Amino acid sequence: MTTEVVATLDHDQIVAWGWRIPFLASVLIMGFAIWVRLSLKESPVFEAREDVVDGEAVSTEKLAEVVDSDTLAQAAKSRKGRSFFAAFFLRFGQAGNSGMIQTYLISYITARLLLAPSVGTNVVIFSSLCGFATVPIVGALSDKFGRKTMYIIMSSISLALVFPMIDMISTKDINSVFAGYIIVHQSSVLALASLENLTMSELFGARNRYTQLALAKELAAIIATGVSPVIAAALVVTMHGSWLPVAIIIAFFTFCTLVASIVMPEVAGRDLTKLNDSEPGEALFGPFARRERAKRGLPAPEEEWRA
Repeated sequence: MTTEVVATLDHDQIVAWGWRIPFLASVLIMGFAIWVRLSLKESPVFEAREDVVDGEAVSTEKLAEVVDSDTLAQAAKSRKGRSFFAAFFLRFGQAGNSGMIQTYLISYITARLLLAPSVGTNVVIFSSLCGFATVPIVGALSDKFGRKTMYIIMSSISLALVFPMIDMISTKDINSVFAGYIIVHQSSVLALASLENLTMSELFGARNRYTQLALAKELAAIIATGVSPVIAAALVVTMHGSWLPVAIIIAFFTFCTLVASIVMPEVAGRDLTKLNDSEPGEALFGPFARRERAKRGLPAPEEEWRA
């Protein structure tokens, strides 16, 4: 909405006072978000944790008094750092693509292809509306076939499409620009964002989930989105406006996500009250879950469902 309002202003109005509109609007959104958060109760997953007593997590010193010794031993033996780096590179790839496609590519359309500013604005709005279908569909498929499976599929689709779609955008034909942008935006940004929001919580144990998740998400986003548009702009200038650097950088970020998804264990259906980070064989949904459970001699997912 603010984008549409600002788009109606001329240059002098934007410089004089129009630039304040998005910041003022964000205050309203922040106020609403705070109200929603204060109105929420603690999640059932939090209250069901072994280390939570009377709605509060016990201190490290008192942990042994309230948590079963076998649970503590399992948490202590879990491999530290693997889930963090998997989450980091899942986010690194998605955030890098977001910075390239939702930020740099719009300026490329305007400054390099010399199309009207309204083209970039409208294509982002229309593609974001398409995301209302992409995000829930991809999320629902991951509930059935597993997070790992869908990450591998969507990352592979993104890698296959990125070069032809960026080439299509570079033709300057308006219909081609819209089609190319929408396809690459859905496959390389929004589909991965849908999976990321589900997967990253499931990767971590309940004891330090919020801390590890926040660090992985924010550090990866700062590095990826801060550096990639600058590098892309420099390479495009060096290569006389070629679209190849844009496609190569998006492909690189997507490849990072693909590698992370191959390395990580399946996590769909994992018990979120467990204190340890994710381990192979804990998930219940998807072909990778079945394979990991069989490899560790655990019951098939169907038997867990019946139990």
